[in-house]
Amino acid sequence: MKKNILLIAMILLVGITTSLFAQKDRTLSNGFSVNLIIGFPSSNYALTSDGKMDGYSMLDSDIMGSDYKLSSLFGVQIGNRWYFKPKEKYGFGLMVNWLDFAMGVKSGTIDGTEWARAVIDFSFLEVGPVGTFVLADNLALDAYYNLRPTVLSSATVFTSSGEEDFTYAYVGVGVSHAIGAAVRYKIFNFGMEYTLGSINSKGTFSGSSSDETLDDQKNMVNSFRLKFGLKF
Repeated sequence: MKKNILLIAMILLVGITTSLFAQKDRTLSNGFSVNLIIGFPSSNYALTSDGKMDGYSMLDSDIMGSDYKLSSLFGVQIGNRWYFKPKEKYGFGLMVNWLDFAMGVKSGTIDGTEWARAVIDFSFLEVGPVGTFVLADNLALDAYYNLRPTVLSSATVFTSSGEEDFTYAYVGVGVSHAIGAAVRYKIFNFGMEYTLGSINSKGTFSGSSSDETLDDQKNMVNSFRLKFGLKF
């Protein structure tokens, strides 16, 4: 029974793949897309514009320094696009990304204190114009802008031997922006984009000084991102 199910699944996969490649040129067709994201965040990503958290510069070498900077982000983006009466060689339309999720983590040790940091950038219903130019059969260049309703969440935990953990966490909801371009060949997509903006975030602290309060701060979402995926 299991062999039959596996055989049917393989036949369906081959059939779907063959159908996708056999379809006509989709450079200017409406469609659904899925992209994997590799991001390279700015030094002040999920911090204030001058690299601070709770008023302290986390990028100051006397405190944390460059090791505190996230080195990479990983995520996924799912969306659609619709063209408005495209011409033979170009078209303009609407791009909507239903979901855009990226996450970065990092850890280290400074002066005997271990620390771990995690940041989540979650955007939904990103919307904006897209322009596509046909370079050759099945080959196209996209350029676009997205307005990004964004939830930005970050947490940093400090752990010292024999002492209570200290946790600084921030979460905020706001609007950021993305400007990008992509090359498409048949169903394959390779793109680059830059996200930018700041999210007004509320902070919470947990630790021995449980009565400590954190001021609100505007945390940055600036990052350069590579996107690899499929556009059906």
